[in-house]
Amino acid sequence: MAVLWPGAVVLPVLVSVVAPQAFAGGETRPWRRRREAARAAAATAREAAGEAFLRLDTAQRDLRISLETVRAVEPSEASEDALRRFAALSDRVDEASAAYIAAMDRHPLDAEDLETASYETARSELDTVARQLDEVGVELDRFAETVGPMIARADAALAQLPPKTEQARQAVRAAVAAAETALREGVAPASYERKAAELQAELAELEKGAAVHGVAGTIALAVRVTETAQALYEEADRLPRLRDDVTRRLASLRTRAQAVSSRADNLEPALSRLRKGYSAACWTDLEGSGQTVARNVEVAEARLDEAAAAITAREWADAVSRLATARAALGNADDAMAAVHDRLRDLDEVARDPGAEIERTRFALRDAQRLAVGGRAAAEEKYARSLDALVFRLEAVGEDADAPHPDWWRFLSETRGIRREISRIVQQIRDDRASGA
Repeated sequence: MAVLWPGAVVLPVLVSVVAPQAFAGGETRPWRRRREAARAAAATAREAAGEAFLRLDTAQRDLRISLETVRAVEPSEASEDALRRFAALSDRVDEASAAYIAAMDRHPLDAEDLETASYETARSELDTVARQLDEVGVELDRFAETVGPMIARADAALAQLPPKTEQARQAVRAAVAAAETALREGVAPASYERKAAELQAELAELEKGAAVHGVAGTIALAVRVTETAQALYEEADRLPRLRDDVTRRLASLRTRAQAVSSRADNLEPALSRLRKGYSAACWTDLEGSGQTVARNVEVAEARLDEAAAAITAREWADAVSRLATARAALGNADDAMAAVHDRLRDLDEVARDPGAEIERTRFALRDAQRLAVGGRAAAEEKYARSLDALVFRLEAVGEDADAPHPDWWRFLSETRGIRREISRIVQQIRDDRASGA
């Protein structure tokens, strides 16, 4: 049995019992909590930095694609300037991304032997990196807003590419089918084979796409191919109706040409009556009417023959042109004959009763004078002077009619000229009064 000295303290026993409990429960738990808290904070910072990195990387990649699309769709100094500005901003993005990657490499948070201080250092650096990534992301977003309209236009143009190309394909298929049908039915000229082949070649060129032609060039080519195909389709579709119409017009114009030739036989007798019955001034300007009619009939018949040949060759546009020329020539012949016959009729009427022409003109003058007075005591001076001058002109015409050998054509021309001037004055009076002048 051991002997205890008076006043002695039993320290060995106390230490062996108390010290292990104090180490396990009083000193290690706060240290572990601090370490776990530091590791959790570092993990949160790592996650936040990773999200910021992914956001920035995605935004940079999307914006680069958008700007490359802009340059492809809308090549211009503005698009090149946007790419230069983006390149400068991308340098900052790359710097921030490199800082993030370096921080991740320096702090492998999944390691088991890290101390609290290591976790805290990692958290601090990752928080700083995340802020840098977000700050650059804000700059990238602001830049994206400035080029937004340009990107929107490019996206809209790009969206047009598939439907425009498909529309061109469908238009070409329809046009080629219509051309082949027209050729089988014998209404299309041989040139339709070439047109269909050229259209298919254009479509093959279009199918090379934006890689060869660019987006804008491909859309423009698609529009051109569609328009050409639609024009060929519409032309082929109306060929049967055009054939019937052209054939009918040819027959009608041949009949008209025969009628004009028949009526031309009456032209020389009418000219003879003018020469015998009236002074030279009344018919000299019509002397070449017979030659005019003959020349125009000859031209018309030649064009009709050419139109018939064009119909046989199924060259409908050429046939239509020839028929139009023939119609115009026959119209000229009709006008030449009408001028002679109308002149003879008018001269016969005025020679038989010149007073009727004078009275017709005088009646128009009186109506104009009444309108000029319009409830006033006298006509306004500006109208009265013009109307009085016409009265004197009419009196002079009447005196010419009493001459031994009057120039009836000059007589008619003068009375008709007076009536035209009366009409002009009447219209002026009405316009002035309507405007309050």
